[in-house]
Amino acid sequence: MILSQIAEKSIGYSSSINAAFKELLTGKSYGAETQGPADPEAKPQLTHEQKAKQDKIMQQFYPNYMVDSGIRPGSHPMYLTIDKDHPSLLHTVQYGQSWMYSIGDAAIVHCFTQNGQYYKVRLGLDKNKDEVHGFYADPGTFIAIETAENNGVGFSQISTELPDGNDGAIYVPRKDKLLQLFPAQRDINEIGVTVIRLFAIGISYSVSISCATFTKSRALVVILS
Repeated sequence: MILSQIAEKSIGYSSSINAAFKELLTGKSYGAETQGPADPEAKPQLTHEQKAKQDKIMQQFYPNYMVDSGIRPGSHPMYLTIDKDHPSLLHTVQYGQSWMYSIGDAAIVHCFTQNGQYYKVRLGLDKNKDEVHGFYADPGTFIAIETAENNGVGFSQISTELPDGNDGAIYVPRKDKLLQLFPAQRDINEIGVTVIRLFAIGISYSVSISCATFTKSRALVVILS
């Protein structure tokens, strides 16, 4: 949250102008009050077993990724690499995402919107195949990403931005609810069958993203939707 980030870095000062000048001139106290930055809230610590379990779950959505320090204020770029055997399974986040093609084969992004619409986007450089360099997915749009394997490279790399200050929640759909809304896309939904079965009883997990460029880990929570 932005407010918590401000509290961790701000200094409060309460005084009249007259009292403040007196304190500056004399070095004595005349009732002015100061308040330093609030201590950041302690982050929950995971056991080694929990982290190993949740890292394995995380790979269902981001099989191979790197988070960079970036140059844009307020966000960090994430580079996601997928291949034939390691697609990014169905999930969504609470904020909108701009996805960009980076290198390798084209990537096919399957999108399921909150108003019951389905569409797919080919991220790549070949305009003859209706590929685009980037696109924007509205907040709450469920996406699954697979490689097109059209250039013989064997993998696809795309990128998006991770905004600072978000709670990092990832939401996974129930298979039965998804098929009710999108029966024509049953084959596409099968991309997410394996991981969806893990959440059939409504268990939620904490998953952490960390890399050398971060001063602290970025926590993500996988939640059944």
